[in-house]
Amino acid sequence: MTRRPPVHQAARRPSGLTRRPLRRRSRQRGAFAIFAVLMLVIVVAVALRFMLAVAESNSSATLSHLQGAKALLAADSGIEALLAKLRKGGPLNCSAGQVPAGTLDGASYAALAAATVSNMAVAKSCNGLLLAKGCRGQVQGAVGASTRTVSVDIAYCSPTEAGVTGFGGYTTDIVQVIYPYQANAVVFSNLAFRRKLDWGGPNTDATSCRQTGTYSGTCAQGWSIQSSSGLNSVGGRGVIATTTTVGNYAVTQNLAADRNFVATGAIFEGNGVSHLGSYADENSASNKGTTGTSNIVMGQVQDGRTLGVAPDGSAGWCKGADTLIFGFSAKSAMADDTLTSVTFGASNTALRLLERYPSTGYDMYSEVWYVHKPVAQGGIDSLFATGVPTDFHLTKNGTTTDQWAAGFACLKNVDPATPRGLVSFMQVYNWWEAF
Repeated sequence: MTRRPPVHQAARRPSGLTRRPLRRRSRQRGAFAIFAVLMLVIVVAVALRFMLAVAESNSSATLSHLQGAKALLAADSGIEALLAKLRKGGPLNCSAGQVPAGTLDGASYAALAAATVSNMAVAKSCNGLLLAKGCRGQVQGAVGASTRTVSVDIAYCSPTEAGVTGFGGYTTDIVQVIYPYQANAVVFSNLAFRRKLDWGGPNTDATSCRQTGTYSGTCAQGWSIQSSSGLNSVGGRGVIATTTTVGNYAVTQNLAADRNFVATGAIFEGNGVSHLGSYADENSASNKGTTGTSNIVMGQVQDGRTLGVAPDGSAGWCKGADTLIFGFSAKSAMADDTLTSVTFGASNTALRLLERYPSTGYDMYSEVWYVHKPVAQGGIDSLFATGVPTDFHLTKNGTTTDQWAAGFACLKNVDPATPRGLVSFMQVYNWWEAF
């Protein structure tokens, strides 16, 4: 009888048949591991490339920022160079060609443009108005591919309320500093001083005048007159100085005794500018006065075309002039004791105020006015009356003209763009980057 194997033994499979699926799963797991590693490598590589790109971008941005900052500093340096040129040489240097290109810390700058602006908005302290002439410049700085452009507005300021004042004249000098912008210049100084001390004593007068500085020049007295000899009397002196080169100068004056004083002035420039002559009448009320009962004061001057003598000895103290200067010295009581207008001749041609200044304590002050009329339009000659004295008129505030002394000076070849007070300067009003 044959034995039948047990069921569990009959269900068994050969051992070889049970190992094959295990090997296939093992190979599958190995392939997946390799694939996972490859994917990880790819992800890491992509991440690294992204990080490198970001780093490169940051580095490029940092370099660009650094170059832009250097370019801006270079452009600002070019603006400073333009300002230095203007402060030394005046409006004539308002030109891109006057500003040489330069470098700064690896960056370069060059002037793109510079031109005169006639109506630049300014503060009233600049010239007594809200508009002034000036120079508008533009400079570009560059480093590599980066460029920055900066613009600037520089106003030519000549404040009307300016001058020098104090007590002295004998133990200390009366000094006015001059900075001509052009080689040829005529400087006018108007000095007002008390003839007596507040408690009386002797009268004093103006004495020496000299022009000092790096280069030679002249200083001559145009007039020296007195309103009277009383306690409230004032002395008025007009001084004309000349310069022949650009540089630093000073007009220095003295008195026979120390007194309260105040001085104002103006500078006139141009090719061949020169002083023709001056006029002041010591012996009449034509150029001095001791009454101020009217708001309008009238004086007279002799015909400048035919009467008087010019510095060169020719007849006519004002013949051929294109500019008339009026220097005024007066006793006052308050800060607002001023002239409000000056007119000259039968047509009442208006003069323009250049400088006025009160003395310490407001006991007097000095003013300088002028008018320019080109010779081609008749010049100053056309303002004089023929054969009779020529009138001039003053309008005033307060008691300005109770004691006053004044005189006139004539110049020729004045550039009409140049007249300015002695206390003048260049003022930056706008400084911006152009985008």
